[in-house]
Amino acid sequence: MISIEIPVVHGKYLHDVLESIRSQSYQDYEVIIVNSGSDQISDLIRQYGFKEIRKSTKLLYARYLAHMNSKGDFSLLLDETRYLGKDALLTLSSLRRDMIIIHEREVGNSIWIRQAQLDKDNIIYCNPADAIKGFALPRYFRSEILSRAFEALESNLKDKFYDVIFPDHELIYYEASKISTDVNIVKEPFIYHYGDSSILDIARKYYKYGKSIRVVKGTLYENFFSTKRKVRKICRGSLLDRVGVYGLYLVRGIPFILGKYL
Repeated sequence: MISIEIPVVHGKYLHDVLESIRSQSYQDYEVIIVNSGSDQISDLIRQYGFKEIRKSTKLLYARYLAHMNSKGDFSLLLDETRYLGKDALLTLSSLRRDMIIIHEREVGNSIWIRQAQLDKDNIIYCNPADAIKGFALPRYFRSEILSRAFEALESNLKDKFYDVIFPDHELIYYEASKISTDVNIVKEPFIYHYGDSSILDIARKYYKYGKSIRVVKGTLYENFFSTKRKVRKICRGSLLDRVGVYGLYLVRGIPFILGKYL
């Protein structure tokens, strides 16, 4: 069985997410939702008959709560802004790998959505496997490995474990990669993402990320605060498109740095 684990705060796209799960061609799954939001979200969850944990919490701890209440052999870390293609679970269930990186398709028509998609395509199609693992993260885990990763994070972060918003996903993979190096990459986009369509939306999110990363200072994960990533290869898109991707990095990076240091 696959456990689909979803933290929710706003619920704007949750109907689409839950409907995409219910419509899967593979039906051996459970859904665990940690609701840090409203009663309306609870009402929607009840309509689908999925498991709800009602608790106001930060992102890493919400993922932990969802996983600790799961029963599946494999876990899919989903978000309220990401819905599944019809055969996503069928494909994932057939691979039997410890961890799987899944390519994504951005949903929307703004210039920033298009640049975000080009960025994702370049990561998946232009970089070698080891580099992809540095820029994209697994969403599908063997549950035993995910449990051990959470145990390590809880032990090492101590009280700060409850305060992490970003880099929740990177921290999970960091500990999971110590347990297993069996990571597969699915290049077909089985996850669809409602991304940020305006500069303001991007700036707000990445400023929040920059503030959140301060939490790891003074912990065993302090390297995440200062790590400089290698430049990813870009081989897709026209010259103008590629300039636009670097523009996206700038629009993300400036508010991130402001949040991180101010």
